[in-house]
Amino acid sequence: MRTNNAYFLILFIFFVGFFQSQEKQNSYKKLSSLFNSYQENDERALVFVKMYIEKAKSEKNYLKLIAGYEEAIYYSNTSQRKLIYSDSAIVTALKSKNKDQISRAYLGKGIVYYYNSRNFKKALENYLIAFKYSKNSEDQYLTNKVIYHLGVVKCYLGYYDEASQHFIQTANFFQRNMNADHVHENIKLNNESGYLNSIYRLSKAYANIGMHKKEDSLIDLGLSLLDNKDQHSIEYAYFQKGRGIQLIRQKKTKEALKHLIFSRDILLKNNDFASLATVNFYLGKLYWINNNRKQSLSYFRKVDSIVNKYKFITPEIRGSYEFLINDAKEQHNDSVQLYYTNQLLRADSIIAKDFAKLSTKIKYEYDTDRLNEEKGQLIKKHKKWKILFAVLITLSVFLIIFLVYRSRKKEALLTQQYNILIEKMTIGQIKESEEVSKPVKEHVKSLYTPEQINDVVQNLKVFEDKKQYLKKNIKLPEVATLIGSNRTTLSFVLNEHLDVTFPEYLKKLRINYITAFMLEDKRNLNYKIDTLAEMCGISTRQMFSTHFLEVTGMRPTDFIRKRLEELDNQ
Repeated sequence: MRTNNAYFLILFIFFVGFFQSQEKQNSYKKLSSLFNSYQENDERALVFVKMYIEKAKSEKNYLKLIAGYEEAIYYSNTSQRKLIYSDSAIVTALKSKNKDQISRAYLGKGIVYYYNSRNFKKALENYLIAFKYSKNSEDQYLTNKVIYHLGVVKCYLGYYDEASQHFIQTANFFQRNMNADHVHENIKLNNESGYLNSIYRLSKAYANIGMHKKEDSLIDLGLSLLDNKDQHSIEYAYFQKGRGIQLIRQKKTKEALKHLIFSRDILLKNNDFASLATVNFYLGKLYWINNNRKQSLSYFRKVDSIVNKYKFITPEIRGSYEFLINDAKEQHNDSVQLYYTNQLLRADSIIAKDFAKLSTKIKYEYDTDRLNEEKGQLIKKHKKWKILFAVLITLSVFLIIFLVYRSRKKEALLTQQYNILIEKMTIGQIKESEEVSKPVKEHVKSLYTPEQINDVVQNLKVFEDKKQYLKKNIKLPEVATLIGSNRTTLSFVLNEHLDVTFPEYLKKLRINYITAFMLEDKRNLNYKIDTLAEMCGISTRQMFSTHFLEVTGMRPTDFIRKRLEELDNQ
């Protein structure tokens, strides 16, 4: 009968453990399901995302914590909050020491800088860090994502031929993977998004080169693939924008207006102000062509508003100011003309500044870095790797020897200090209070009689015997009252007769007490430092550790460790 009970007990424990494990995993899925239904930039989702983050923090699960911060970036509706969560993702990724996660985190921050803040310098800095960490990565999705975003920056800078090669490479990769068999739905959606963005950016590169046939075919391809507009709404807006610009070029203004307004409405919901500025520019241009001056100027002013708010400009939308200046001239409105002239000059300075810095940076930090890497690989294949290897081995040996020596020396000093402390405790040299061994000084005699001093000393002995010094935050006036004296007399006796300040007096009493307590019983060594500090009246763990070191010459953790070693060896 006992055997059967034991058998069922084992089965019960197994199934409880199994289902608890399942629940632990499922809880992340359950939390994800609570926020996955929300659209991008909808901060209502953050309530559930923060629950996900707190769960990952409590479990010290770095991968889940990074995923939580990425979700927080996605649902935050301001660039400032997105950057805060981006920084948190980077810190966590660095703690994980996982190069792929670190690359993802820096890439994510670069994306926020590029798309939300339009800070191209910062975006590129983070892309380049992501690129360095993605080298030799087995995660080809991550590698191609980094390459795609570097292509975006190159396209912005005007290196359209180079950018197009990036987008061709990433489009081929994402297309292969989105059509692969037995792929999870989320992975398929990510690859679809990567493919759609790659061919859209490639169409933009072709448009700037003047290869409009290739541009048009890619716009047609993108729109034909977007059956489910809800899953890829932002990509759908991009292709609608591309079609609208294409139709303006073909002088089909009515059709162009429909596509641009469609794109505008989606971009407004998604808070993509950079793309929205471009759409507003082309809507203004379209209404200008159709002689609707009022509507045209309202859209150009919207472009100016976005430029003022987000401090960014691109060569593509720069023309808004030329239309606004021309209109002000026709209206003989000097003040408005002056304002938009200044805005145009400021825009040109921003463009010149951004392009000068970024073009130099991308040429010398990305392309040169890649060439140096190839050169380094060739050198490594020949002879220098042997020298490097030998140097590393030698340095490693010396480092190990140094660390071992330092560790042993430190341990020897600790052992010596511990033995001195134990010897003092054994022969009774450390007491809860110091004996009065000094003769009373002449100037003390002139203020207090030996009887007065003796009364204070004796009352202090009672104070110590009752262990009233263990009371937390006890002050000099309170002790003076307890021993029937006053603050001035007590302070004078401590300083001049016992040769100790009040804080030092309390410190020694408390540390001596807790040291004796730990020596009494091995079980007392199991108390946490916080508890030991509380027991002897010291308010914080840090203060306790500092006081213990000052009185005994060693940290409490070292004392406990040495004491346990001594007891175990007996």
